[in-house]
Amino acid sequence: MDKVFTDVMTTDCRTALLEIQYFVARDFRLDTQLYTHCKSDATQFCYAAPNWTEDANSIGPQRNPLVLPCLYRYAFHPPDGAALKPKCIDEVRRVMRQRANSVDLIPEVEEPCIQDLATLCFEKTGRGEEMQCLQDNLEKLSPSCKVQVSNYTEEEADHIELNPFVTAYCSRFLETNCQDELDEGDEGQVMECLIEYKMHPETTMNSKCRAAVEHFQLIAMQDFRFSGPFKRACKLDIARFCPNVKAKPQVVSCLSEMVRNDTVAQSLGSRLSNVINPGSQHRVSQPCRQQLRNQLLQQHEDVQLNPNVRKPCALDEKRFCSQIKPGQGRILACLKSHHPHIGHIYTAVLADASARFRYMIGHCPIIFSSGTDEHGLKIQQASLKANQQPLEFCNTISAKFRKALDNCDIGFTDYIRTTEKRHMDNVTSFWNLLSDRGFIYKGNYEGWYCTADEAFIAEDQTVVIKLPSGQEQRVSTDSNRPVEWSSEVNYLFKLSECKKQLLQWVESGPVVRPIRHYNLLKSWLDQDLFDLSISRPSSRLSWGIPVPGDPSQTIYVWLDALLNYLTVAKSSPSRMVWPPDVHVIGKDILKFHGLYWPAFLISAGLEPPKSLLVHGHWLVDDQKMSKTTGNVTSPQSCIDVATVNGLRYFLLHEGVPASDGNFSMKMMVRVANADLADGIGNLVNRCCGKSLNPTQVRLGVDPTSFKVCGSAGSELLKLLEITPDAVYEEYMNWNYYKGIDLVMALSRGANGLFHLMEPWKLKKEGNMEKFHATMAATMETARIIGILLLPIVPSFSERLLDKLGVPKEERSWEFTRVQWNSKTHPLGDQGPVLFPRIKYE
Repeated sequence: MDKVFTDVMTTDCRTALLEIQYFVARDFRLDTQLYTHCKSDATQFCYAAPNWTEDANSIGPQRNPLVLPCLYRYAFHPPDGAALKPKCIDEVRRVMRQRANSVDLIPEVEEPCIQDLATLCFEKTGRGEEMQCLQDNLEKLSPSCKVQVSNYTEEEADHIELNPFVTAYCSRFLETNCQDELDEGDEGQVMECLIEYKMHPETTMNSKCRAAVEHFQLIAMQDFRFSGPFKRACKLDIARFCPNVKAKPQVVSCLSEMVRNDTVAQSLGSRLSNVINPGSQHRVSQPCRQQLRNQLLQQHEDVQLNPNVRKPCALDEKRFCSQIKPGQGRILACLKSHHPHIGHIYTAVLADASARFRYMIGHCPIIFSSGTDEHGLKIQQASLKANQQPLEFCNTISAKFRKALDNCDIGFTDYIRTTEKRHMDNVTSFWNLLSDRGFIYKGNYEGWYCTADEAFIAEDQTVVIKLPSGQEQRVSTDSNRPVEWSSEVNYLFKLSECKKQLLQWVESGPVVRPIRHYNLLKSWLDQDLFDLSISRPSSRLSWGIPVPGDPSQTIYVWLDALLNYLTVAKSSPSRMVWPPDVHVIGKDILKFHGLYWPAFLISAGLEPPKSLLVHGHWLVDDQKMSKTTGNVTSPQSCIDVATVNGLRYFLLHEGVPASDGNFSMKMMVRVANADLADGIGNLVNRCCGKSLNPTQVRLGVDPTSFKVCGSAGSELLKLLEITPDAVYEEYMNWNYYKGIDLVMALSRGANGLFHLMEPWKLKKEGNMEKFHATMAATMETARIIGILLLPIVPSFSERLLDKLGVPKEERSWEFTRVQWNSKTHPLGDQGPVLFPRIKYE
C-alpha cells in the first residue's frame, strides 16, 4: 500500500488494492497487522468485539467502522492514564498514512462529502487530490462535509504523515533538516520546521516539496485551527479578544493590532521611567506574541499568505513583478520599489485641488510644486540592495513618481528633484548663509539615531520595548521605529535660539490646520528646544550634498529636502514668490515642517510659510498601510479599476484632513458608481441623449423654468442660489469632502426633479412648456455641478462641460451662479458615456 500511487504500481494492481482497502478502512479486523497488534487496545478503549468472528451487530450496527478513528484518537491524543501499546501506535500511523492517499479510505469524510466530491472534485483522482480539492473548496462544502474536512485538516496540521504530498516530496529534506522534530513527535512542529527552512534564502528545498508546503500554508489561512502551534499558543487569546474571527489572517490582524496598541500605550506611558517592564502590560500572551511574529514573517515572505497585500496588489504584481520568483519576500520587495502609494497621491491630490480652485477664483500666477527628495541613508541603502548606483536608482523611482502624478491629473507647475544642479547649488548657498549668520557650529553630537526616520531622537522620546523574540529594543515613541546610539562629530544648527520667533510665527494666526495638529506643534514648542545635528559623516552617508569646505561631512537630508521649496521659488520665470501660501504634508512630517523648516528660514532672514495643511494617513481595509506589512495600494491599480476620476473623487470625498481615512477598492467603486455614474453621469447622459434632445441644444434658463416645475423646481433653485458660496467656504477651508456633499445635493435635486417631471412623458403629450422648463433647469444644474467639481475631478468635469457646450472661458468660479438668459447653446461632441458604471468583483 505504501507504493500504491508510485510509478512502479500498475493501474490494475492499484485499482485492486484500493478496492480491498475500501473495505479495510471500514472494518479494522480486515487489516491483519493492525488487528494483531491492536486487538486488545481496541477492545479496551474502543468497544471493539473481543473476537474476530463475533457479530459486530451485537455491540451496535456501526461499531467496527469507528474503531480505527477511535484508535487514532488514543494514539495521538491519549487521555491521562490511557495509552496504546507502541506496536499498535506504529500500525495506526501506518494505516492513517495509507488512508491519506484517498478519501475513499476515510469513511468519516467520504460519506458526508459524497455529493461535494461529485460536484467539485470529480476530476481529482490522483494521490491525495480529492482531499486537497475539498480543502481548497472548504467554504463551498455542505455543512456536514465542511465539519469533517475541517476536523481532518486540523489533525493533518499536527501530523505530517496525513499529508501525502509532503510525505512524498519532502521525505529526504525532512530526514536531513527536521529529524529532531520527527523524533520528538509531531504536534505541528514538523510543518513549522519545513516552513522555516522554506523561508531561508539558502535553503535547497526541492520545488515539489516547496509547493506542497506552500499549498498547506494557503489551506491553513482558512481557519486558525489549521496551524497547530499557533492554535495552541493563541487559543485563549483568540477566544478572549477575537471571538468571532476564524480565518487566520484576520485573527493575526486582530491580535497584532492589540499588540501594537499595547506597545504604543506602554511607550506613551513610560517616558518618565524610560523603560517598559516587558510583558507586564501586554494583553496578548507571550507565547501567542511569538507565534504572531512567525505568522507575520510568513506573510512577509509570501504575499499569497497576506490577503491585505494579495488582493489590492494583484494588478501591480502582474504588471511589475511577473518575472520575479516568489518567496523569501522578493515579490513584496518588488512591489515596494515600483510605485508610490495612495498616501503619496492623496497629498498631491489635495494640493492639486487647492491650486485649481485658487486659479478658478482668480489667484494668478499659481506656483504648484511637487517632486522627489533623493538623498539620504535610506536611498543609499536601497540602491545598494537594488544593485544600482544611487543616481540610477533615483532616476527610476523619480520617473515612476512623476508618471503617477501625471496619471492622477496632478497639474504641478514645477517638478523638483533634489539631485538637480539648481537645487544642490541652492542648498550650498543656503548653508553658507546660515554659517555666515552664526547659526552653524561644529561639535560632537551624541544621541539616539533612527535610520528609518533619518533623525536623532531625544531620549525622553524613546522607550525600551521587548520584542516577541525576547530581545529588548529601544524605539522612537513617535514612529515606533528602532533607534541606536550614535556618537559622531557633526555640524549643528542653533535651534535653541529660534524658540521665541517660532512661537511668534505659530501664534500669528491659523498657520497649522487642522487644530489638532496646531495643538501638537504648540506642545512641542512648550518644551525645551535643543540644537539640531545638520550633517552626517560622509564615511557613513556618502549619498548627499557635501558640506561646503568640508567634504568629510554630508548635509543632513532634511535640510537638503526642505530647501526644495526655496529652489522652486528661485526658479520662478518672473520673480521669486515668497513665502509660500501653504505646504500640504502628511502628519508624520509635521515636526520637520513645523519646527525645523521655519527655524531654518527665520535664521536665514526669510519668512516661514504662511500655513501648513496637515492631513492624516490612509488605512487599507481598516489596516494601517505600511511598507513593512506590504499592504500598500498603488494609484495605478485604482485607476485601472475606477479611472483617475473615480480615484480622485473617492480620496477627496472620503478623506478628512483631521483624521485617518479608510481605503478599499469596493468602497471606491461603490462611491464612484453612486455619484459619478448613477448620479451626475446619468443625469447628463439623459439630458443630452438624442431621444429627449434630438436638436442637441442646451436651452437658455430663466426663473420661470424653475417655477413651471412647481415646488420641486423652486426648491432646486434655492439650492442653486446658496450652494456656490457654501462650496466656496468649504474649499477655502480644505474641507473638500463637505463641498462635495453640497454638490451632490444639487445632483440629487436635479435627478429628483427630472424623475418627478418625467420629461419623456411631457414631450410625448406635447406639453412643451414644462418639457423645455425641465430640460433647461436640469441642464443648468448640471453645468454648475461641472464647474464646482473642476478642482475635484478635472477631466470628468471638462468632459461634462464639453458635452453641454460650455465655452472654455466660462468655466471660472464666477460662472457657478445661475446664468439667466434666453440663448440656446449647441451641445458639444457627446462621445462615450460620461462615466460608465464600474464592474468589480
